[in-house]
Amino acid sequence: MTGVKHLRILLLVAIASPLLAFLPGLQDPGEWAKDVEKACTSQRYGLRLAAARKVAAGGAAAVPAIREFMQKNGPNAVTAALVEAIADQTTLEAVVLELLIAWAKNPDFYWRAQAMRGIAQRAPKLPGFAKELRAIFASYHDDPAWLMRTFARFGSMVLDGVATVPGSPETDPRAVVKLATLLLAQGTVPPLQPLFEALADERTFLGDPWGQRNAQAAHQALKSWLGDAHPLPEGGSFADKQTAIDRLLAAASAKSGQQLRTPAPALDPPGPFAGGIEILSCKSGDLFVRWTEDGVVHAGLDAALSVRLPADAWARLSQQRAQQHLEGNLGVVICDAMRLSWVEPKVHVKVAPASLPAATANWLLDLSQALDIAGQPRLAAALSTGLKQFAAP
Repeated sequence: MTGVKHLRILLLVAIASPLLAFLPGLQDPGEWAKDVEKACTSQRYGLRLAAARKVAAGGAAAVPAIREFMQKNGPNAVTAALVEAIADQTTLEAVVLELLIAWAKNPDFYWRAQAMRGIAQRAPKLPGFAKELRAIFASYHDDPAWLMRTFARFGSMVLDGVATVPGSPETDPRAVVKLATLLLAQGTVPPLQPLFEALADERTFLGDPWGQRNAQAAHQALKSWLGDAHPLPEGGSFADKQTAIDRLLAAASAKSGQQLRTPAPALDPPGPFAGGIEILSCKSGDLFVRWTEDGVVHAGLDAALSVRLPADAWARLSQQRAQQHLEGNLGVVICDAMRLSWVEPKVHVKVAPASLPAATANWLLDLSQALDIAGQPRLAAALSTGLKQFAAP
């Protein structure tokens, strides 16, 4: 018996309890099909969102229509808005939880991390099924996709009421901040220093200010947690960023009892960078690579890893890159995406799966091989693996 089926049977038995009581939807089943269709195909975002929330609120009554839609159109025809709306609900019906688990376990499903969030948020309300849920979370503690592993780790922590983060040490600064904000919102006060480090983060990647987004997420979490203790001055803003950090740090230290230190600004490494590659994937995880004009390749959002390629190899790669004439966006991006950017010739394109021209895919494979020869086999493997779904058939 599979873990999912076992869990479903347990939940169906328990559903008679007051905690899991369910009032069936009164809407005609055919109407749910229309609502699911609208949630996934409407051209207007507002209509999609409203329909998604209605379907999610329908709980178990709407699940057959969702399954029928996926059977006709494939799982990835389901929108992120619908998965997130279902994840946000507090319903504990067996068929809803089974749907979330199936989504989370499907490695090709775009929104599996959002489904994992829905499971994690329900976990504390299902103490009788901790063994089954614990196994599901543990399977994804070290998932290559940072959101997936973050929600899985969060699920384990809230299920067992522990402060120790499971899995391998986290190296993605987005994941570190995300987990801390999840715990803080849930009522558990984690070590707050990572949130203050994020407040001082000004790093970017290919022009994307990801550090500022991290800072905004950290501040919003601290603001909600501090409540009336938040040191907003009159007028609703601080004189400058350093003053804001200092006053927030004092307030957080007083409330938490933690000894917090003033963070140093986190800045981009010295450049200039001449180009880079970004891969965002819910399956293979994210990859960030950029290089300088003289052939020093940096990997990671924070450029923590760097390697200088041999001059002859870099000259050959530079010549090949100059022959890649890419314009506009290649394909329609729904979830996973690749971004290519370099200075000479001027290129900045976003690439959807199965849309990268063969010549450019071959150039990236050559770059991967050069990295392998230069002593970076893990980076080389990550690049070649991440490339696979983007190469045109």
